[in-house]
Amino acid sequence: MHRGLFFMSGPWYATERRASVIRQATDLLVEGGLPAVTVRNIAQRLGCSTTVVSHHFHDKDEVLLETYRYVNTQAEALRNEALSALSASPVRAIEELLPIGEPQRRHWTAWMHCWTAALYSPPLAAEHTLGLQRTFNRMYAYLQSLEMPDDRAHDGAQTICNALYGIAMQAIFDREHWSEARQRAEFRRATAYALGHAEAQ
Repeated sequence: MHRGLFFMSGPWYATERRASVIRQATDLLVEGGLPAVTVRNIAQRLGCSTTVVSHHFHDKDEVLLETYRYVNTQAEALRNEALSALSASPVRAIEELLPIGEPQRRHWTAWMHCWTAALYSPPLAAEHTLGLQRTFNRMYAYLQSLEMPDDRAHDGAQTICNALYGIAMQAIFDREHWSEARQRAEFRRATAYALGHAEAQ
């Protein structure tokens, strides 16, 4: 019995509880936006008291910051998976980052809600900037791996990022008119020059 109590209050439990809070906060963010992310709603999802949530996070701002970090980490995993697909062409690989499937759509929805909050929160703004830089760096490295000249890889990475953000925003807000086929077509049009050399490899 004592061992059980010790285990449930130890470092592993604290880390897992924080992770559970962040996962629930992400789900709430996707389903109801920023207003839905409250300590009360998170506790209700976890089946615990609000005191338990407050024990692991100072306030809602900390929950949002850690949630944004989680969203960016998930985005990085999606990027790495897409860009590591050896059977895909460069264009096809990068297109998989658009909100064309449920995992991507959930990510972009959560990211955009966090983006809105970042306008009024310096810590969130810093995390937002870091996420943008990581995306650019990954695209830049990917284009370099395709033996694209550095200057063109740099410009191409920026063009790709701009296209991804612009198309994703429209697709999330106007899902009816932005089908998977339209997203892919618009992405290819927007990045035709940037990826022309890479696609020819």
